Amino acid sequence: MPKFNGTPAELGATTPPSDTAQQAEAEGNKTESNLQASCLEDYEKGYREGKYAGGEELVDQLLPPNMIFPELSLKQIIATGLSMHTEHAIPLLLPEQVSDAILHAMEKKQPLSVVRLGDGELLTMAQEIVMPVDQVRREGKFLEYAGVSVPDLEIRNQLAEAVIRADIVGIPRTRMPNYQLLVSPVFKAYGLSFRERQWTDSLINYSLCTAGCLLPILQNRRVLLIGNLAEQLAAVLARHGIHIAGIVAPVNGARDAARVTALARQYDFDIALVSAGIAAVLITEELARLTGNVAIDFGHLANALIKGDASL
Repeated sequence: MPKFNGTPAELGATTPPSDTAQQAEAEGNKTESNLQASCLEDYEKGYREGKYAGGEELVDQLLPPNMIFPELSLKQIIATGLSMHTEHAIPLLLPEQVSDAILHAMEKKQPLSVVRLGDGELLTMAQEIVMPVDQVRREGKFLEYAGVSVPDLEIRNQLAEAVIRADIVGIPRTRMPNYQLLVSPVFKAYGLSFRERQWTDSLINYSLCTAGCLLPILQNRRVLLIGNLAEQLAAVLARHGIHIAGIVAPVNGARDAARVTALARQYDFDIALVSAGIAAVLITEELARLTGNVAIDFGHLANALIKGDASL
C-alpha cells in the first residue's frame, strides 16, 4: 500500500490546540465572565441608588435634623402619610359598580360610554399643551401602532372633547411616568375637574372579566364588535352563546374613527365592544352618545380572550 507523505492538514486531520490557544481561550472566557460580573454589580449598584433616591432619600430630606425613624420602614412611613391625605383621594368605581351602571343603562335604554386612558391617550392629549411634540414623539414611539401619527393636534382636541363628554373614564392607578402622573397636568390643561365625574381604573376592561361581571353583561344582549380582531373575538363570544349583532372592521387609526362610527350606527345593538387603540375612545364616546346605547372601550382584553389568556 503506497505511503502518503502529506501533512495532517492535507489528510483532513485536526491539529490539537496548542497551549497558547488554550490559554487564549481561557483568558477570553475569564474576561467575558468578569464583564458579566461587572455589569451585574453595576446594575445592582444602580438599582440600590435609584431605590434610595426614589424613596429613602426623600425621607432624609424631609426629616428635621434632630429626628430619625430607625424602626420604621419606608412602606410604613408612606402608608401613614397616605392616611393623612384621604380627603384628596379621587374615588374609583369598582368593577361591580361599573357593571351595575352598564346593566342599568341597557335596562333603561340610556346611553353610557366607558372609555379608558393609558399612556397613549395621555401622551396624545399632551401634545404642545403639556409636552412639546418632540418629547411626545420620543416617549411615545408606539403611538403610530396605537393609531396616532405625531403631531396630530386635531386628534388631540377630539380626544380631549371625548373624555370631557364620556360617562365613565378609566384613569391609570400606576404612578409610572406618562400614566397617573400625567393625568393631572393634562386635565388641568383642558380644564377637566376630578369632581362630579365618574372615574374607574383604566384596566376596568380586565377587571370586569376577572370579577366575573362580563358574561352577565353580554348574555341575552345584542353585541356589536368593533376593531381589527372583531371576527376572532366574535368566534370566542359565540361559543359562550353571545349574540353578535354585527362586526365593524378594520379600524385604520384614530383618523378613521368617524367613518367607523358611521358604519357602527347602522346596526341594532345593545352594547358595543370597541378594541381599536386610541381610536376606541373617540368611537366609544360618540357611538354611545349618538345611538343612546352602551359602548365600552374593550382594549386588549379582546386579544387576551382570543389567545385564551383570559376567560369569560
